[in-house]
Amino acid sequence: MTGPRFQRDATAADIVASLDEHGYAIVERLVDAETLARLNGDFDPFVDAVGLGKTDFAGHKTKRINNLIAKSTACQDMALNPLVMGVCDAMLLPHCARYHLHVTSLIELQPGEGKQGIHRDGGIYPLRFPSIVTTLATIWACNDFTAENGGTQIVPGSHRWDHDREPEPHEIINAEMPAGSVLIYTSNFYHGSGENRSNGTRRGMALHYNLGWLRQEENQYLSIPPEKAAGIRPQVLQLIGYDFAAPYLGFVEDGHPLTLADPTLPRDMDRTGGEELVARHQALRPLYLGETPPGGG
Repeated sequence: MTGPRFQRDATAADIVASLDEHGYAIVERLVDAETLARLNGDFDPFVDAVGLGKTDFAGHKTKRINNLIAKSTACQDMALNPLVMGVCDAMLLPHCARYHLHVTSLIELQPGEGKQGIHRDGGIYPLRFPSIVTTLATIWACNDFTAENGGTQIVPGSHRWDHDREPEPHEIINAEMPAGSVLIYTSNFYHGSGENRSNGTRRGMALHYNLGWLRQEENQYLSIPPEKAAGIRPQVLQLIGYDFAAPYLGFVEDGHPLTLADPTLPRDMDRTGGEELVARHQALRPLYLGETPPGGG
């Protein structure tokens, strides 16, 4: 597969330009072999213990596990990857004061698994396409992604399509990439798991980010309640939602959500999130969410 491919020294600006033009980007071998080995080692026992999916969308020959932040410190490191954070800043912060980790999922296609239905992640929200970017997806290749083993199917350019436009078969390609690489795409972009025609498995880790004022797909507050959050670094906890999404949005009785995970923090009843968050929120341009813009058109 040809297309927008980058090496690990790519800049966030490079990736953003590719997302704007193509709807996706692939960064090859962004994570080193040692981190990838830790990640797979952390997840192996959970994958071994879980059963196969039971729906067409989840797959009948696919193993899935969620709540990955609680299961792997390597996952925590990758969720905070500096290049990914730079792309999230550029793509999401124009429309929110803070973004959160939307969903975490390890997806392992077994031999014989069929293709997943092509879809847009942004369809989880009642917005008409094309829309602002509501989610930014990363899919990390935990082993090599090939056309034969079910490398993610993608539709270049589909991020600009009208709401009812669907892809034709000839417009769909496979995102092939070596282990340790990451596929990045936006909420408007058509994609889906491919068909595994190989004799081996295809394992990928999906870490998606969303605008902080939208509900996350994965309820991470219940997955990682305060008693389980203790000991997880603050940056990770804030990313999964132990933080304000905007001034007053997400406070707890004692003020900042982080105080639930760390009782040593002062509980000052501040429900704004601080001056920096207030400034970012006030700088945002409000969105119009009516049926049509003022004056029509």
